[in-house]
Amino acid sequence: RMKGQETVFSIRRILVALDASLPSRHVLEAAIDLAQKLEAELLGLFVEDMNLLRLAELPFARVSALATEKRPLDSPSMARALKVQAERVQRMLESMAQQAQVRWSFRIVRGDVASAVLAASTEVDLLALGRISRPLTKQVRLGSTARTVATRASRPVLILSQGRCVGQPVLLIYDGSPGTKAVLSLAASLVSILGSRLVVLLPADGPDLARHYQAEVEEWLEGKGVSVRYHSLPHLDLPGLISAVRGEGGGLLVLSSHSPLLQGEGVQKLLEELDCPVLLIR
Repeated sequence: RMKGQETVFSIRRILVALDASLPSRHVLEAAIDLAQKLEAELLGLFVEDMNLLRLAELPFARVSALATEKRPLDSPSMARALKVQAERVQRMLESMAQQAQVRWSFRIVRGDVASAVLAASTEVDLLALGRISRPLTKQVRLGSTARTVATRASRPVLILSQGRCVGQPVLLIYDGSPGTKAVLSLAASLVSILGSRLVVLLPADGPDLARHYQAEVEEWLEGKGVSVRYHSLPHLDLPGLISAVRGEGGGLLVLSSHSPLLQGEGVQKLLEELDCPVLLIR
């Protein structure tokens, strides 16, 4: 039985990975909005990217990632540019967090960006980051940092899109497996905290199995005061999930990171096709 298997969802500290780009500002806005609703502390992380510093050491390097025009950069110049960026990001975080009355702290580390984010994430309850860090092309592609963190983090990871805060509804897949039961517990807690509504996607080969899954969900949600709606999926595949989420108008998709849908290139395909926030949990 599902009763007695409830997982307490408690988010007290949120890590948000930042740089000085406009997409990063949008990610920060969404993270602050969530921290305010959850009454959580926000930890801003700025990583001095060792790859940029190594690039600047090359004799032919002309780096434009941190400047408005291309010009030769040596390692000391790049280090100074990163310091200026970090100071700008800290001022942005301080201003926005104080306005929202959110507790905050800020940290600067040097190293590989994905590795640094993963290391810092062990100190928090939730990690928030954008799909891309610097959009160098018009094509929307999942950034390497987001892809690495999404597949390797030991904490829940919230992947955000530019200009999209966590909104309604909260969506999840339920197929009766232990992983989806944990997702249901977390999603129901979020619905109660955020004052949202819940949409449960039921993958089933026939109406009998769909009714069975629905009965399990209703038993678990009994007495919790959660508004829920059900949506049957004839087949459990990535295109069907993406279509169902789009049909609901987006919101927040909560998934187990162990879902078969996310194996191989599944994470990248899902996050490139959907522009709504996606929360991956272990």
